[in-house]
Amino acid sequence: MATPAIASPGCDAANNGSFNRTIPTNANQALQFNGQFDIGDILTVTVLGSPLFLFVDLVFGITPQQLISLNNANGSDSATVTATGNNIIDIALTAGAGGATSLVFTCTPASGTSSGSSTDQSDTATNSTTTSVIVENGVVNGIIDGASREDPNIKSDIDTLAEKRANQVWLELQALKKREEELAADVRHFMDDADASPFETFGDQEGETTATVTEALISDPEEKRAMEKRQQAWLEAAQQELFDLEDKIEELEVELRGLPKPTLGQPQPDEAEQGDGEEILFAGRDPFARALMRYRGFHLDVADTGEGFSESIKPLSFTRSLSSTIVGWVRAVYTDYEQDDASRQEGDNILVALGVHKDFDDELRVGLFATSTWGDVTSPVNNLDIDTTGYSLGAYGRYKWGEIDVNASTRIGLTDNDIAVSGTTGSYDTRLASATVGISGQEQLADNVWMRPAISVTGTWVNREDYQNSAGTNISGNTTWSGNVSAGPTVGTRLTPPSGFKRLEPAIGLQATYTFSDQDTQAGTVATSKDDYLSLSLSPQLSMEFENGASVDVFGSYFGIGADLDGWSVGGTLSIPLN
Repeated sequence: MATPAIASPGCDAANNGSFNRTIPTNANQALQFNGQFDIGDILTVTVLGSPLFLFVDLVFGITPQQLISLNNANGSDSATVTATGNNIIDIALTAGAGGATSLVFTCTPASGTSSGSSTDQSDTATNSTTTSVIVENGVVNGIIDGASREDPNIKSDIDTLAEKRANQVWLELQALKKREEELAADVRHFMDDADASPFETFGDQEGETTATVTEALISDPEEKRAMEKRQQAWLEAAQQELFDLEDKIEELEVELRGLPKPTLGQPQPDEAEQGDGEEILFAGRDPFARALMRYRGFHLDVADTGEGFSESIKPLSFTRSLSSTIVGWVRAVYTDYEQDDASRQEGDNILVALGVHKDFDDELRVGLFATSTWGDVTSPVNNLDIDTTGYSLGAYGRYKWGEIDVNASTRIGLTDNDIAVSGTTGSYDTRLASATVGISGQEQLADNVWMRPAISVTGTWVNREDYQNSAGTNISGNTTWSGNVSAGPTVGTRLTPPSGFKRLEPAIGLQATYTFSDQDTQAGTVATSKDDYLSLSLSPQLSMEFENGASVDVFGSYFGIGADLDGWSVGGTLSIPLN
């Protein structure tokens, strides 16, 4: 025995009297009703009484279809629904003086290929599941991609360069301040005791002997005048150098405020404890050397790098090695999407992910994560409404291979679905297994501008189980394979962080994605988007790191540019070092 056709919600409403109306004598009314009909439904209206004027149209989109038109007469007529979805019953009526006018609607549901058939209900569930998984994979892959990058508390190449420059500036500042202090003292000494011998070094036998010999050499008046001329030239040069030192110190202090905190400690006050580098940078203050400084002048050249310095003065960035680090993170994402095809499905979901990873050395990172999702899918076609709750567990890793990061992740998941479609209800589970492999790198485009190119491949297996709907019809399940290839750059810049922050980096990503699936194009009114298609996505983001090592990332994304399936998402991540 054939299974009876399942009525559409609009057909049920008509047969339940939802559209019936009675118009009083001599009254005018304009009415509209919305009904979710299936293609092939036959809508009939019966007019009782004698209306002066009546027309009833069935409108889908902007095209009206006449159902009945009467003048001073009664009767009935029918129309066959030509498009599945929301149809508007548009009524204009003027009742006559002879009495009230009544409208009675009935509906015969479509048979065979109506969207209420078990096949179409199965196709609808498959379409919804495939679409939801594609969207969810995009969100999860974005999460794992972020977790696979360098943690803020572990210095990237950019961080190392900035720290190296901070240490260079700090070293140069210390040397210049030391030079300024000593030169200013010599100038004061010269101004306070200009007539005294520069070699007055009482208590220093070697210095006194040198002074005696030098004073004998300049006892000649001509030689003395020449010496005074040299002294004046030294004083002018020393004063000019002091001015130059002040300008240079101010310039370096301004630069240092925009750099990370230097990792060098303060120089040792005891010169005996200084390394070779400090002995080079900071000249001794023995009397004979001071005298030579006064008469010959002294200009201190500070090395641009730590090369050649002893370990006691080298910036830490030259010798730093990463220790084993554990980081925990949590991310929440809201996504809204729609299919601009015959299925007309719209969905939204919230996904929360928790994860933790450990860096075993500079190259290897391994992590675990779990996700929870809550979603909803609706469509005016066959009055679809699906509520979903899902969970997944996964693992991810990163291996640094030279200048390239090799990233991999995998997860398994289970989703519970409560479905209402074509006037029936039911529930079913879906299971998924997914894996992603990708590579990425990072290029320094300018001092504070970087680019991160990346490419990845994802494959997903989804199984939807059978279920029996509330009408007792068995809805078959199925298994689908889908995947995508994504590639594109992310470009970012480092800004001067405000107080309390160590890092502030805005960035924007552009990604091209080719999506593919073995799901057949479905027939009838639930035909899906193309199985294989190319789309673009645009993703702005902002990364912030605090002084305590924690970081916050906020981001948005508009995806599906150029495809039937498109949408947007917004979210944020909090990462905290755990050791």
